[in-house]
Amino acid sequence: MTTARSATEQLQSRLALLATSLLIAAALALTLLAAPPLTAAVEPEMAGSVQVAGDSIAKLLQRADRLGLPFDRLNGVAASLDDARRDNPDIVYLVVADSQGKPLYGSGDAFRTPGANDTALRKRWAEQLAGSATIGPWLDTSLLIQDARGVRPLGTLHIGQRAATVEAQLRELGFDLLTVLVVACLTALELLRFVMAAMVGSPSAALAQGWQAAGQGDFSRYLPSDYFGGIGRLNAGYNAVIAGLNQRAQRLREQLGERFEHSLAGLRFHAGGERPTLFSGAVDFMRWPFFLLIFADSLSLSFFPLFVESFYSPAYGISRQLTLGLPISIFMFAWAMAMPWAGLWCDSLGYRRAFAIGAGITTVGLLLTAMSQTLIDLLLWRSLTAIGYGLVFVTAQTYIASHTPAARATRGMAMFLATFFAGSLSGAAIGGILADRLGHRPTLLLSACLGLLAAVFVLRFLARKRPGGTVRKSLSWRDIRLLLAHRPFLIITLLAAIPSKVALTGFLYYTAPLYLQALGNSQSAVGRVMMAYGLAIIAFSPLVAHLADKLGRHGWFVSIGGFAAAGAMFAIHFLDGTLGVALAILLLGMAHAIGVSPQLALIAQHCKDAVAEVGQATATGIFRLIERLGNVLGPLIAGTLIASYDFKGAFYGIGLLTLCTSMLFTLAFLWLGREQADPAEVAP
Repeated sequence: MTTARSATEQLQSRLALLATSLLIAAALALTLLAAPPLTAAVEPEMAGSVQVAGDSIAKLLQRADRLGLPFDRLNGVAASLDDARRDNPDIVYLVVADSQGKPLYGSGDAFRTPGANDTALRKRWAEQLAGSATIGPWLDTSLLIQDARGVRPLGTLHIGQRAATVEAQLRELGFDLLTVLVVACLTALELLRFVMAAMVGSPSAALAQGWQAAGQGDFSRYLPSDYFGGIGRLNAGYNAVIAGLNQRAQRLREQLGERFEHSLAGLRFHAGGERPTLFSGAVDFMRWPFFLLIFADSLSLSFFPLFVESFYSPAYGISRQLTLGLPISIFMFAWAMAMPWAGLWCDSLGYRRAFAIGAGITTVGLLLTAMSQTLIDLLLWRSLTAIGYGLVFVTAQTYIASHTPAARATRGMAMFLATFFAGSLSGAAIGGILADRLGHRPTLLLSACLGLLAAVFVLRFLARKRPGGTVRKSLSWRDIRLLLAHRPFLIITLLAAIPSKVALTGFLYYTAPLYLQALGNSQSAVGRVMMAYGLAIIAFSPLVAHLADKLGRHGWFVSIGGFAAAGAMFAIHFLDGTLGVALAILLLGMAHAIGVSPQLALIAQHCKDAVAEVGQATATGIFRLIERLGNVLGPLIAGTLIASYDFKGAFYGIGLLTLCTSMLFTLAFLWLGREQADPAEVAP
């Protein structure tokens, strides 16, 4: 049975990868085919963007002609052109030429100061043609100016824009297409895993269990209905046979009465009117809705500090920088407070109801966040969102762990983290693009819709079962005090876990988006840059986890990861601008891939007595709870540093904090008498 399940899982994984590869190839081909038409459309689109200003000037000149004023001797035209250019920063120059092509009025340096392209540009102004053309560094758009009766042309109006803007638009468009392609690949892989599990994995496992039960004389349970047209098509035939057998058994029961049980001893049938169903759970049934909900909430990552800025008022009595970081800190605090109790709710409600309720709370929170009118509203609704988010997070983690064999527990957690960061980076990237085109509030409304969709998926595909196994013990202050009194636990938590979360929220979620926006990047560009962190986690985390388990030197990995995170914060000193921030984000992702994953293994390795006394689940919950203090403190520390020392001061301050805690972490384990080869080997 185990061998068959393993073979089925391998088959569905290969089918998912094959389907994803075909989808990627199709998306890439579509992108390449769409690029030329989009490129050709950018220049006319830019020309059309100044049409309103051009029409306004043309109507002004036509009005002067209607009044009988000579076209070549008008007063105040140059001042009007200056005003129009001031109201439209994209316009570099405005030139009005007569019917002979002689420039009469103009505004802008290209009109006043001859340049290298002066001859070609003035030749263009002399042409009596409507349309746009690139002349040297300029995109020149010509509009014909008709007289008041529309009979004869008075001249032409030339509107100049920088040709480099066209190149920038094309480059931005290319980056957006590439971003969408990457996100489509990640999303398609998660969705196809779910579809393959529903079409191949789960039906095969359920069918095998049904046949095994039938072979043992149990004909009391049916297989679930098929909705995808895969292997589940066999279910209808199997269910028809089971239904027929139960109908015959029911008739025999009525005819034979008490003798029925003796006649069919060893065989099991269901009672009349019942239809018990045999479900086969699959990890991928949770992966897809979990990915979808993380994706939904992460749509606002790249622009949330900018959204909060619209609620700032000096009347609140706190600085602007602290105001921008406060909703993030409140979210992280509510999330941290909800997580220990979320495990208890999951145990009592079951995975299906717990996830659905958590996704529902998250959906309501996102919806109300989009409708917020004041900072108080925003803080309240983000706290509500965090409670639902925490319930979903714990439920998904527990479900994946309980449906993964003990021999593959590390792989199951790696799968959980990969799904989390894939959803996070995909949401941040797509959210930036959507915010540029739709705005902040519509993007948040879309987040709410996706959160609701995640709840619907779980309600539809997850079985109505409660978690099995031992009952989780209630959380108590005694457990927290016991762990905090354990010196290795305290060192790992305070000097490794919390500083890593300070860097994550203080730098990645708060400071980086604001700084990138201040550098003139669009919100879609901010989302693309933030993708680097998640990509680094997805790429390096499985490799590092395997290497750390193989070498058994978890302490070294935590130390190296801490120093690497500090180095990432100082990268901006050597490479300024957007590229420097992108490099810092990438390095931080690599550092956290090295140093964050081994932290829990280090707890299990060096705090065995304390963990055994409070319980593994409770110890993990307390560790995660205390770790989230870094999430809360990160935006507050970053906001204070920005207010005092500007953005670079915040980078250096977070880097210095990480460097100091990493040094103390390493020295603490050395001082505790660890082996020279591994300073993180701690006796409990």
